[in-house]
Amino acid sequence: MARNNKKMTVHRKGYTRKPYTAKRGGKKVQVGRTSVKPSTFTIHDRGKPGRGPKVVPPLQKGALGGPGFFDRSTEEQEKIVFDRAKEVGEKKVVGELRALQVFFKRTDPQKSERALELSKKVAGSFKGKKQARYPEGFRKRPAAESIA
Repeated sequence: MARNNKKMTVHRKGYTRKPYTAKRGGKKVQVGRTSVKPSTFTIHDRGKPGRGPKVVPPLQKGALGGPGFFDRSTEEQEKIVFDRAKEVGEKKVVGELRALQVFFKRTDPQKSERALELSKKVAGSFKGKKQARYPEGFRKRPAAESIA
């Protein structure tokens, strides 16, 4: 992964360091009180990649049949969603619907609920889909059940 080559200016505040005892070469040495001067210098940004703000990516234009998706009938909505799932994959469509669910949570709760309902229908309807239900998760079967 490419590193971020941004430069940052660091302003360090001056402070007084307390005296302490240190071991050096097997002997105890008293290190006296000293003051550390303030300093300003430039460094490369060492922030880990991928630690930026969590932002939902923009939805593709017309991804779910264009504007007015929620104004259509429930049958038409389901047909659009399932056709799209067959085309681009169930996981992507569920992600798009969950994003809509979050966007509409405060402004239009009915649309939010409908998006969540559709995402659950799409997620649960594809064969071979492994579902992790809370609190079980994907855990292995105990030895007694696998023998039977």
